Amino acid sequence: MKKEKFAVDPVTEELRKRAREMGIRTVWDRYRENYARSKDAPLQATCMTCQQGPCVDVKTEGVCGMKKDIIVSKNLVSETTIGTSAHVGHGRRVANILRGVGEGTVTAYSIKEPEKLDRIYRGFGLSGANTDKKKAVELANVILDDISKLTGAPRMLVYRALEERRKLWEEKGILINGGCPEIMEAQNRIAMGMDADMENLLLGACRLGLVDAYCGMYPATTIHDILLGIPNVIQIKTGLTVIEADKINLIVHGHIPALPDAIVRAAEEYNADSKNSPKVNVVGMCCTGMEVLMRRGVNYAGDILQQELAIATGAIELVVADIQCTQPAIVDAASHFHTKVITTDPMSKIEGATHIEFDAEKADQIGKELVEMAVDNYANRDQTKAYIPKYEPHDMLGGFSTEQLVAALGKVKPEDPVGVLVDQIKNGNIRGVAAVIGCVTPRDEYGYRTVELVRELIRNNVLVIFTGCVATVASYHDLLKPDPMYPGVGENLAKVMDVIAKANGLEALPPCIFMGACVDNSRIEEVLNAVADYLKVRIDQLPVVASAPEYIAEKAIPIGFWAVSLGIFTHLGDQPNVAASDRVVKWLTEDVEKIFGGKFYVEADPHAAAGKMIEVIEEKRKALGI
Repeated sequence: MKKEKFAVDPVTEELRKRAREMGIRTVWDRYRENYARSKDAPLQATCMTCQQGPCVDVKTEGVCGMKKDIIVSKNLVSETTIGTSAHVGHGRRVANILRGVGEGTVTAYSIKEPEKLDRIYRGFGLSGANTDKKKAVELANVILDDISKLTGAPRMLVYRALEERRKLWEEKGILINGGCPEIMEAQNRIAMGMDADMENLLLGACRLGLVDAYCGMYPATTIHDILLGIPNVIQIKTGLTVIEADKINLIVHGHIPALPDAIVRAAEEYNADSKNSPKVNVVGMCCTGMEVLMRRGVNYAGDILQQELAIATGAIELVVADIQCTQPAIVDAASHFHTKVITTDPMSKIEGATHIEFDAEKADQIGKELVEMAVDNYANRDQTKAYIPKYEPHDMLGGFSTEQLVAALGKVKPEDPVGVLVDQIKNGNIRGVAAVIGCVTPRDEYGYRTVELVRELIRNNVLVIFTGCVATVASYHDLLKPDPMYPGVGENLAKVMDVIAKANGLEALPPCIFMGACVDNSRIEEVLNAVADYLKVRIDQLPVVASAPEYIAEKAIPIGFWAVSLGIFTHLGDQPNVAASDRVVKWLTEDVEKIFGGKFYVEADPHAAAGKMIEVIEEKRKALGI
C-alpha cells in the first residue's frame, strides 16, 4: 500500500513562513544551521571533566587513560543528573507550597482534594493528624524529607512501587535514598578520578531514574492534584489559532501550574466585570499549558517548538514563564513586537526578559499584577502587525487522570473497573498499551515521527496513552478528537472505546488517551501497577511498551531509565549521544534487559518502530498465554 505524503500542520507552516519574512529566526532555522556540526555527536566520545583535556572525539582513551566506554557512560550519567534535578526541583517547589497551605502562610490555594490527601497520607503510613491542614504539613514534610534524606528508601517509592520491583532494585543495588543526596553522589561519581566502571555508571543512571520518578514526578503530580484538583474529562481547543485577534492574549508557559492557576483566576475576575473590554484570553503552552488545560479548561496554544510562532502572530501581550523548556529565543522574537516576556523563577531567568519573582504567599497579588500588565500592554499592540491564520483550532478531549480513567471504566463495570481493561487486553480487543511521551523536535517534518508511529499503533488495536508535548502535535492530526466514527482506529479497539464512551454519556472517546504533562508519567505507572497486581504478574510481563519518538530534553533520559527499570521495552526515535561506545550501546539495548526485563530500542523510522513495538507486545501476549 502506497503511503500518503505526510501533511504538516498548516498553521505552523504559515507562521513559520511569516516569521522568516519578518526576520525572526525560529528553532527550525537554528536547527538547520547547527545540525551539520552536531550530527556526528552520537558517534563521538568527548570528555571535558578536567583541565588535562578536553579530550575531543576520543578513539581509545583520554589523557588520564579513561576508555571511551567510560567517557560515554559518564556523559550519559551527567545528562541524566540534569534531567533528574529538573523534576526533583519541581517537586521541592510544590511541596513547599503544600506546607505553606497547611501552615496558613499560603492562602491563594486550598485543599481541593481532601480524599486524595487522606489516601496518600495513610498510604505513607502516617497517622495522628486530625485536620486536612495538619495532614498537608505532615505530608509535605515527608516529601521534602524524601528529597533530602541520607538513608532509607523514599516513602513515595515504598508506597507506589510494586514489592517485586523494590526487591529487584535492592538486589541490583539501585534502591535509592533521598533525592538530593543521590543527585550529589551522581555528580561525585562522574568527577575526575572517580567511577570508571561502565556497568556501575549505567546502573547509577538507573538509580537516577528512580529518583526522578519518586522524588520528582510523583510528588509533583500528587501535590498538583491535592491543591488544584484532580483532572476530569474536559473538552478544549488546541493550536495557535486559539490566540484571538480581538482579545488581550496572555500565554502561561513552563511546567508548574501554581502561578498560572492564579493568573487564570485573576483573568476570570477581570473578565467578569462587564465594563472590561476586550477580555483577557489566557492560553497555555508546554506542560504548564497542559496542567491548566486538564484542570481549568484553558485552551492550548502550542508546544516547545511553537513558542516563537505564537509571538509571531503579533497578538501576544504577555508571555509568563515559570521553569523548564522556555527557549531564550522568545525574547528576540518578542523584540519584533510589543510582547513582554516575564520570567518568574530565580533559577530560570532570561537576559532581556522582565523578572517578577513568584512567591506563593503573594500568588493572588502577582496573578492580578500580571493580568493588569497584559491589559495595559494591549494598547501598545500594532494591529497592522497582528496576523492569525484563518484556520479553526482543533478539538481535544483531555483530563484522564488515573482517578478519571478508573471512574470511566467503572461506569462499564462498577464492581471491577480494572477488570474491564484487563478483560479487553486478554481477549485481544486491546492488543496492548503504548505510552507515547516526551517532546517534539525540528527533525523531519513537524510531528512526522509521532503521528505516523501512533497511527500505526492504533490501527493495530494498540491503546496509546500520551503525556507531554507529543500530545500537542497529535491533537493537530485529530488523534485526541472524539469522533464516533473512530477514523484510523482498529475495529476491535474502536468497539471498546465506544462502549466506554457510551457508558459515560459521551458520544465518543478520542483515538488516544491524554494523561497530562511530563511529570504526569507517574499516572502511567499507577495504571500499570493496577493491571500487573490484578493479573498477579510483573510489569515486564505485561503487553506494554513505551516510546519517546522525538525526545529532546534531559528530563526524558531519567524517565527512560525509570521505564526500563520498571521492565518496559522503551523506544527512542533519536540516537542518544552514546553510539561512540559499542559496549554502552549493547548494555542499554541488550544487557539491561537481563537485569530488569526492559531495554532501549532506537529507531528513527516510525513505521519500523511501530512494527517492532507491536512485535514485542505479541511476544508478551504469547508468554502470558493470551
